[in-house]
Amino acid sequence: MADEPVQPENGERHVSPGDGPVGTPRWVKISGIVAAIVIALIVVVLLFGGDHGPGRHTAPMGGAG
Repeated sequence: MADEPVQPENGERHVSPGDGPVGTPRWVKISGIVAAIVIALIVVVLLFGGDHGPGRHTAPMGGAG
């Protein structure tokens, strides 16, 4: 119990100069990965989406009669 680090009264964490840089938080990394996947899927759909659009759901203009 005597080895516990002492935290300042204001709640800030003290980082000593020898600790090195603080890493990127996990939620930032996960958000970046999810955003990259969504952007990649949008690009794939736009490039290879096929025959999509409002005209696909309408009846053909030519008819019998």
